[in-house]
Amino acid sequence: MNTIWLAVAAILAGFDWLAVFIAKNHWRWLTKTGTMLCLIAAYTLSGGWQISGWFGVGLIFSLAGDTFLLLPPRFFLAGLAAFLLAQLTYIVAFNDPAGPVLAYNFLSAAILLTIAYSAIRRFSATLPAENRRKTLRRAIAFYILAISAMVYSASTTLWNPAWQFPANGLAVLGALFFYISDWTLANQRFIHSTRSGRVMIMVTYHLAQFLLVLAFLLRQ
Repeated sequence: MNTIWLAVAAILAGFDWLAVFIAKNHWRWLTKTGTMLCLIAAYTLSGGWQISGWFGVGLIFSLAGDTFLLLPPRFFLAGLAAFLLAQLTYIVAFNDPAGPVLAYNFLSAAILLTIAYSAIRRFSATLPAENRRKTLRRAIAFYILAISAMVYSASTTLWNPAWQFPANGLAVLGALFFYISDWTLANQRFIHSTRSGRVMIMVTYHLAQFLLVLAFLLRQ
């Protein structure tokens, strides 16, 4: 495992949290994008693409999403689309190969669908009147379903023989941190924005990506 690039990514992530806290947005073209570039480098140089090419593609889509979200607000939908593609490729990566279908599958799916339904209703209702376009509502709903499916797919690694501890534990934690990050982002964007909330988005997001990278590298 290439620890040098992981360490550089961790340092850049810390500076990105600081940049968010003190509102130095111009720093983030280095700190935010640099963190993901270093994670991609660590994954690549550690042989990650041989373990899961789908996950590697997902990291690239995540980098694209990070870049779009640094641009003016009109690029929000483009960023959402990039992260949607990232979630879809993560889903494929977690299910390659697929595990057995057990009672746990139905229980975790039911829980996540209930949460997703509540989230879709909550965020659709809080959209400003001028933004209640079908495109935005549908995009948000589809993304919530996609990230819920990603968390579900990560949870199935706990009983998938292709995954062993600690890789499957890291996968579940990473997926949950991603879920928390996006939930916080939606609250910050559509309900109420705070400085601590903006920092929390990035802390949980970076923890998610770090844990997922480690999960796939340890899977071998």
